Amino acid sequence: MAGVATNSVNIFDPNLQVPYSESWTVGIQRAITRNTAVEVRYVGTHNLQTWTTFDFNEANIVENGFLDEFKKAMNNLQANMAAGRGTTFAYTGAAGTSPLPIFLAYFNGQPAAQAGDAARYSGTNWTNSTFLGYLARTNPQPYLFASASTGSNPGLYSDATRRANALTAGLPANLFVVNPDLLGGANLTGNGGYTRYDGLQVELRRRMSHGFLMQSSYTLGNKLTSSRYSFRAPRELVQSTGTGGGIRHALKTNWVYELPFGHDRRFASGVSTALDRLIGGWEFDGTGRIQSGEMLSFGNVRLVGMTDSELQDVFSIRKDDQNRIVYNLPQDIVDNTIKAFSTSATSTTGYSSLGAPTGRYFAPPNTADCIQVVTGDCAPTNHVVTGPLFVRFDLSAVKRIAITQRVRVELRGEFLNAFNNVNFIPVVTIQSNNSPLQNFGQVTSAYRDQANTQDPGGRLVQLVSRISW
Repeated sequence: MAGVATNSVNIFDPNLQVPYSESWTVGIQRAITRNTAVEVRYVGTHNLQTWTTFDFNEANIVENGFLDEFKKAMNNLQANMAAGRGTTFAYTGAAGTSPLPIFLAYFNGQPAAQAGDAARYSGTNWTNSTFLGYLARTNPQPYLFASASTGSNPGLYSDATRRANALTAGLPANLFVVNPDLLGGANLTGNGGYTRYDGLQVELRRRMSHGFLMQSSYTLGNKLTSSRYSFRAPRELVQSTGTGGGIRHALKTNWVYELPFGHDRRFASGVSTALDRLIGGWEFDGTGRIQSGEMLSFGNVRLVGMTDSELQDVFSIRKDDQNRIVYNLPQDIVDNTIKAFSTSATSTTGYSSLGAPTGRYFAPPNTADCIQVVTGDCAPTNHVVTGPLFVRFDLSAVKRIAITQRVRVELRGEFLNAFNNVNFIPVVTIQSNNSPLQNFGQVTSAYRDQANTQDPGGRLVQLVSRISW
């Protein structure tokens, strides 16, 4: 166990079944006029028995007693600071401090019989700033203390030396995980996942008649997916979010309209050839899309000072013209959320020098009074909002001129994103690598093509000419 145990194993369930989908489409079509029809249909898709990977190395912090000891470490830190013993969570014998046999075993290789001896708690681990950060009463993080694998101070069982210490102290190798030699993952792939989509579609179609053609559609859809956060909790059906989360409302249309002037048209059909070349042959066509934004999730956080409905009401694009910054949340929520995630285990307030948050904001799910064993124990697993509307119209003005009976000239002006609407892409990430994002709520991108070569997102005007003979 003294070596670095990062190998992983992947096993397929011998009873693995191929995923399959069930889809239903039920529709009614009716003609409104001789040239126009409307169709209403329901579309349902259930994707069943999808392949899902389960990691059998899920960390245990309950039955092994670590969670209770973690809470004692939090109290030790506060008691030691109150007694003038400094910023340490070691058992010092000061009033309010308690022995920590698991921590002592991993840090110092001492058996539980020595846990009541304050002299055994030596070394710098007890005052390490990373470990102290996990003990913040405003954001306690027992799982990170046990398993963090990044940075210069990995968690208790992620470090080979500490695992060896624990064995020397008499703790079992699988105290935290069932397969301690496979910290890279002990994975079993089997059936278990499922998704569901339900949609109502309305389509209006008009074939070309009297110079006008149109096709429009409206879709009301909802996509759900399954999530499993722990072997301690059953799989549940949740709202699908992000780029694959589907769109709740979408209205799309395209049309072609030949203006009714000139030869063979309703108006001025008898004009001279010269005048027909001026007023005839005009066409206006385009495409349009108006849809609700993506379904986005702020994840497993607490809402303070607001409800999910109130969060949706204020989630919109806001421009700070003075600093040339775009946000998707009000400034007070942005500022106080950064404060709420800037926690400190050693300050009197529990927060950094930015101060304590007030008003409305997002906060970490854990508190001193409630520490999650399974995601969702202390705060909802998701806070889902709908992003800003996506609006885009591409318009074209076309002029066709007959030079001779066989030669024609076509002039076209194409206005892509004709109304120059910038479709900003909102952000919902609050922290990265356990640190708050100082640019939380700042929008840094907008819709464009992936390579940013054909469509940069703003208005584009193209002039096209073509001669046919």
